[in-house]
Amino acid sequence: MKNFDKRHYIITAVWFLGNLIQAIFTGLHSDESYYWMYSENLAWGFFDHPPMVALFIYLGHAILPGEIGVRLVFIVLSTLTFAFILNELKEKKDILFASLFILSFPLIHTHIAGFMAIPDVPLLFFTTLFIISYKKFLENENWKISILIAVLLAAMIYSKYHAFLIIGFTVLSNLKLFKSKYFYGIVILTVILLLPHVFWQIHNEFPTFKYHLVERAKPLTLKYAFPYLAAQIAIAGPLTGVLVLWKLFRFKPQNQFQKTLLFTILGFYIALFIISFKNRIEAHWIAAVIPMLIFLTYPLIANHLKVKRWFTRLAFPVLVLMILYRVYIAADSVPNTGNLKITFYNREASAQEIKKLANGKKVAFFNNYAATSNYIFYSGDSAVHLSTPDYRFCQFDLWNDEKYAGGETLLAVQSKNLNPPNQIKTVTGQTKGFVTIKEYQSLNGLMIELNRTDETNGNINFYFTLHNNSGKSIFTAHSSTPLLAIMQNKTEITSVPLSSSTQKEKIANGASAQITLTVPSLTVQKNDPLVVYTRSAENYRGEVISVVLK
Repeated sequence: MKNFDKRHYIITAVWFLGNLIQAIFTGLHSDESYYWMYSENLAWGFFDHPPMVALFIYLGHAILPGEIGVRLVFIVLSTLTFAFILNELKEKKDILFASLFILSFPLIHTHIAGFMAIPDVPLLFFTTLFIISYKKFLENENWKISILIAVLLAAMIYSKYHAFLIIGFTVLSNLKLFKSKYFYGIVILTVILLLPHVFWQIHNEFPTFKYHLVERAKPLTLKYAFPYLAAQIAIAGPLTGVLVLWKLFRFKPQNQFQKTLLFTILGFYIALFIISFKNRIEAHWIAAVIPMLIFLTYPLIANHLKVKRWFTRLAFPVLVLMILYRVYIAADSVPNTGNLKITFYNREASAQEIKKLANGKKVAFFNNYAATSNYIFYSGDSAVHLSTPDYRFCQFDLWNDEKYAGGETLLAVQSKNLNPPNQIKTVTGQTKGFVTIKEYQSLNGLMIELNRTDETNGNINFYFTLHNNSGKSIFTAHSSTPLLAIMQNKTEITSVPLSSSTQKEKIANGASAQITLTVPSLTVQKNDPLVVYTRSAENYRGEVISVVLK
């Protein structure tokens, strides 16, 4: 903090205290409670993200209970990130404008210097340190700074996989790195540090990469591309984004460091734009390059008196509105209007409401891993996450949480889009339905193997073997009416009860059963994947496989 004076420290302290107060009075965001579940089951990796978010929640929650403990380390990291950015701007005269400039970026409030326990916070912290360290590396290559960079690169990747884009564009912007022995030392040490996570991915059959690269992918479409482009102006500043991007595209790098920053920012924009033709781009994904955007554009705006004046006029009211919005989401006493704060609103009250409705029964949630996590955090009880066959996979699919409720009666919570019975408006303002599941039986661990197919009389016959690796007997003649079903394009084509298998009553642990499923040929589109799965009469799924007919 060589560029800091008393005023810098005061501004940083005010920002830290503001985030601390916010964390105390604001309920956990749905994602935060999900990541808290990670921290309760520490591992070298998780379905959606690398493990850094879990580690930092674990450390903070070990120090303090409740929401503040979940967010504690992230508030410290985000404040340090804010301080590092302010320090790198080297502004000695107009510190208030420098602070206003940083805080004009909406993602500063949520992902860089905000209060939330999300993977973007450690990613941006380590990325900012990497940027600063890389600048020093370009000035003087040595083993000390190389080791530091390797550690930072590993920490970035352990935080969020967007780090690969930052690293890739950094290397592409400076191909001379391939001539440096230090570069190869950095690569080798980074790979060594990442080996535990690599082994976790291998052991779990690469769930994260399958989800992000395959399961999330959709057919080519323009549906997401134009909203992505429009969002970039707002992300650079709801009113000031035009000025920021205008200065960015007029910027001419004077040295290799500036070239790297510009190359990485533009590369990030272009890469996400290309991805937008296959998938929806989350607004916060661009947060990874916000510090670089600040470093490049701040001098251009601060040193242009007319632009600076207009920037101040536009940024100040937006900053006031952002602060008011943060007060609004913290106050549960203020009703939620138009779902503006639905992910934070009345979270503890919601958990207690559901617990009361359960009246001693165990609780489950359909297709909502975040609600499951939120209930566990605020109620202190366990809960089961249930998925319909067309719902995405998540970390709960890697955990065996069903043991908690095997054979029990469950009160299952369903969102309105599943058309559940017994709908009520909950304390969050959302409409939920409640289904009672008697004698809950998990079908996880009943593995499906396709032996062969044949086609006769206009029908396709699928011959399967079911292997029970669940550690318990699975009853085929059960009140939940377990089925083997097949669907294509999220529409179930047909199903057959497991009681029609060669094991009529039950499939013992370690045993197998044969079962046949017949589908009319005209109902199947060949060369498109078919999804085969087990499910109950209540429509919660067990194991799933994909089949492609040639």
